[in-house]
Amino acid sequence: MMESFTPRLDILPSGQRQLLPELRPVQEHGYVLYGGTAIALRLGHRQSVDFDFFTSRPVDREALWRSLPFLRKSEVRQDARNTFEVVTHTGVKVSFFGGLDFGRVGEPQQTTDGSLQVASLADLMATKLKVILQRSEAKDYQDIAAMVRVGARVDAGLAAAEEMYKPTFSPAESLKALVYFQGGDMRRLTAADRQVLVAAAGTVKALPRVEVEPDLSAPANRIRSEVFQTPAVRINPPRRGPRLGM
Repeated sequence: MMESFTPRLDILPSGQRQLLPELRPVQEHGYVLYGGTAIALRLGHRQSVDFDFFTSRPVDREALWRSLPFLRKSEVRQDARNTFEVVTHTGVKVSFFGGLDFGRVGEPQQTTDGSLQVASLADLMATKLKVILQRSEAKDYQDIAAMVRVGARVDAGLAAAEEMYKPTFSPAESLKALVYFQGGDMRRLTAADRQVLVAAAGTVKALPRVEVEPDLSAPANRIRSEVFQTPAVRINPPRRGPRLGM
């Protein structure tokens, strides 16, 4: 049986709370919740107003349409190969991303009400350490700081991201980005969060070896080290890639 956790439903806006029971069938299609809402449900540190679902399988729009009645009342914002995005009648953006082959290092957990599979903190840390190379938004840094506060390790996240996103992910560049508080809306990042991030970056000396499982979802029947040296951090502007939503 898949491990479960009690989600912080109190942090969700009313539109998301109302939608939650209707999202239960997405698990049957191999979808796992990632992004800011996944972290907020685990930690309750901030509001995140959308749902981002990832799967290793191709997006089957027709299967989603059959199993999720709320889609019939939603506005389709994007319908492309392996991307399906809608805004519900209550104003909640729900995105489905498929064909993702980066894998996972942790095990997804199910919410205690059985409504969602949610990515592990280890995987959420890895994805956020990648995202900060693609955009400068305070919310991503808030998420990383919140995960660090509950014991998630930056070195493990960097190691996971390097394996999951090789050969394009650079741990050294991500580490620079983690302590480069310029651009975007970074002025909104609190001094306390900045201190947490700088301290966490300073503890990274070497990266552990990690193993990646290919399928993002837990097995269907469960639904109910070696190190190397990391270059020293220099506080220079990181190289940033194209902006992606997460």
